[in-house]
Amino acid sequence: MNRLRIWLIPGLLVIIALSGLVFFRGRIPQQEQPTPKIPVAVVKVPSKPKGFAKPVEPSLQEKASGDADAMVEALNTGNISDCEKITWNEEMRQQCEDNINYATILNNDDEKQCDELHSEILKTQCYDKIYLNKAIDQRDVSLCEKITAPDLKQMCLDQMQMIVSHSAKSADDCTVIASDALRQQCEDNYYLKSSAKTLNIESCDSISDSYLSNQCKKTVTSNIAAIEQSKQAAKNATDTKELKEVVQLCDSLAGPKSTKCKDAIYPRLAFDEKDLSHCDKVSSESAADECHKEQGDKINEYYLRQSLASRDKDLCNQISDNELKQFCFNS
Repeated sequence: MNRLRIWLIPGLLVIIALSGLVFFRGRIPQQEQPTPKIPVAVVKVPSKPKGFAKPVEPSLQEKASGDADAMVEALNTGNISDCEKITWNEEMRQQCEDNINYATILNNDDEKQCDELHSEILKTQCYDKIYLNKAIDQRDVSLCEKITAPDLKQMCLDQMQMIVSHSAKSADDCTVIASDALRQQCEDNYYLKSSAKTLNIESCDSISDSYLSNQCKKTVTSNIAAIEQSKQAAKNATDTKELKEVVQLCDSLAGPKSTKCKDAIYPRLAFDEKDLSHCDKVSSESAADECHKEQGDKINEYYLRQSLASRDKDLCNQISDNELKQFCFNS
């Protein structure tokens, strides 16, 4: 019993001590344990630029290439607004505008617009070209004197001399021509035309060129003869009505004789009525072609003679041969 007490007393003391320890532990405030931190990766967000970012400026080669392409495009379109696409070379842009304006100004034929050009050289050329065109159109030799380029001025004067030499209305008109050869040619042309118009064979002697003088006399003689022949033909000509009656008589003939008879009449009808459609009635194709050529030439000569005799230029329009028609108008 005593042994039991000996073990019981220490056990109670231990229990009491543990109970006290537990009691006091609950009364003492516990320190919170810190939560472990997990490392977070930091991402840097780029800051926004203030305003707009500057574009990268092209290289000198890129600038030159871009302006050259814009120049070609503007010249191809002929639109002056396309010259604004030339952004780096101001001189090239002005050249582009000048090239397009230059062609437009020359077409307008207005020298005042030449001042709109940037290039002084092109501006001078613009004035010279317009003076040249106006001098020729207006046949005004004084405009040639306004041309500054010596070669172009001489060309203008030469052109005017050639025009005057073929259009002089009197021998005095030829005196403005500086070249002796051209002035003589002008006078010869005048005497040739005036002799043909007036049928004055003596005027042909004023022509210095012997060959042209002989041609003049032949022309005058031929014209005088043609007029006389026309007058005689008018008196002796067979009436067209009678020719048509002959055609009807031909129909009364038998077979080939009828055809041969009419083939002989149709060319005469073609000339008398000045109507080559009668040649188409000829039975033979080769004879019809010959009728067209022969009677066509006669009709052209008829209208030429009538024009020269009556001095009626409207008759020249009836001539089918272009070269002969031009000769008729110039005579």
